[in-house]
Amino acid sequence: MLNKLSNRLFWDVNPQSLDAEKDIAFIIARVVERGTLEEWKLIVTEYGIAKIVRVAKELKSLDIKAANFLAQISDTPITEFKCYNIKQSNPRHWIY
Repeated sequence: MLNKLSNRLFWDVNPQSLDAEKDIAFIIARVVERGTLEEWKLIVTEYGIAKIVRVAKELKSLDIKAANFLAQISDTPITEFKCYNIKQSNPRHWIY
């Protein structure tokens, strides 16, 4: 499955050094945030929606749009995603 994912997703690492199970969080984050529809379908086939959501809920730095997408398609409250809770607890600077 990894050999079917674009190298552009893994510009900062050697894609051949990735392990589909050991690096699952990294792979899911990259595909959900930056992947194409075909790449999304590949990881859904490989891992399944439930596992993707379970892993993504533990990611602290997942893009909030990606978390919202996963929350919507899995009927999971967005508040269960760590990235959402961390973003909510970090105060923003004043904007004029």
